[in-house]
Amino acid sequence: MDLENIVQQILLARRDLSRDDVLKKIYDKKHSAEDYFLDEVAARIVAAELGVEIQGEEEPFHGEISIKDLVSGLNDVTMLGRVIAVYPVQTFTRGDLSGGKVARLLLADATGTLKLVLWDDKIELIEAAKIQQDQIIKVLHGYVRESFDGKLELHLGRRGDIEVPPQDIDESRFPRIMEFMDKIGQITSDKKKVNVQGQVTTVFPTSEFTRKDGTSGKVKRLRLKDETGEITLVFWNEKADELGTVAEGDQLRITSARVKAQLDNRTELHIESSSQIEKKAGQAPSAVTAKETIHRITDLTTEGGPFNIEAIVASTPMIREVTTSQGEKVLLATFDLADETGKIGISLWRRHAELAKDLTVGTQIKLKNIFVKKGFSNMLELVSRSSTTVEATPKPQISSTANKTE
Repeated sequence: MDLENIVQQILLARRDLSRDDVLKKIYDKKHSAEDYFLDEVAARIVAAELGVEIQGEEEPFHGEISIKDLVSGLNDVTMLGRVIAVYPVQTFTRGDLSGGKVARLLLADATGTLKLVLWDDKIELIEAAKIQQDQIIKVLHGYVRESFDGKLELHLGRRGDIEVPPQDIDESRFPRIMEFMDKIGQITSDKKKVNVQGQVTTVFPTSEFTRKDGTSGKVKRLRLKDETGEITLVFWNEKADELGTVAEGDQLRITSARVKAQLDNRTELHIESSSQIEKKAGQAPSAVTAKETIHRITDLTTEGGPFNIEAIVASTPMIREVTTSQGEKVLLATFDLADETGKIGISLWRRHAELAKDLTVGTQIKLKNIFVKKGFSNMLELVSRSSTTVEATPKPQISSTANKTE
């Protein structure tokens, strides 16, 4: 058995030791015997002193291990995992001015998750789409290192290889991607990156803009919901192009979305270069389904949102120009809404205030993605956001209960 095999076994058994620690102990053992010991003999003595039982040739050591058993310094590692995410290929320039490529995969087995780092010619597996999300792969001859953030990574160098798919593998041994999805209702601003899956409820037009340096960019927003809540997704630049045409009812799975808290305490998910998009066309929500999501005014008891409301304009909209805290002059429309359960004030901002110019008392409107906040005298009111839509019903229906609340 060679020295490297013994070192690997010591590292697996003694996770408190680094590779350098083990090699120094072996060197010191040889030096104390005036180099009388062979490397393997000195390594076996060190292993015995550390309480590590070394497997003999009759019981060969196998490198196929679980993610939880990996330690920094391990070489010639073989492991299996499910691909949870495939991150974009990056290019770089070495000190000798030669070019290089690097890409990362997120792998998972029953014991945890780990990033696999591919270098140079190994990138071809990703560029040729031979490795894709949800596949089981087998990594051969990898080596374990610590990343800049202290987490372990498995690297694949020139000796390394990947089997796609590996032979005779029971896929049920590996967790499904769904197990790594975050529930929308549980996403908070203290999280940095999340994975989400859900149904598209609203799609907004793509916007283009010019940066300070004169270059152009684009952004596209949509609303995504699952059984726990709904959230805004913001797709930037090439990710807006990658998303392509999307419609209400489509299913989206987003890996590695960045969580961003807004000034008004809303949380958005930003889809950037490191994010991965998987889209599946679906059926648009039926009218029955949409109606089940309508909230009554008496349901609005705390700040939050978004909500969907159907109500009647109960007072003449007052439209005026106001100056925001950032010095921006915008339009604001304020009026009352009423349904069969009660009445509430509403503030529509910017383009939504323009729509209010055509509203009269008795007009029935439908509001999607409206929010509730405390306004004057701490009274709850509705307020529009960029994701809000306002739709006036062609044939107004005036509720007798609404009239009584006037």
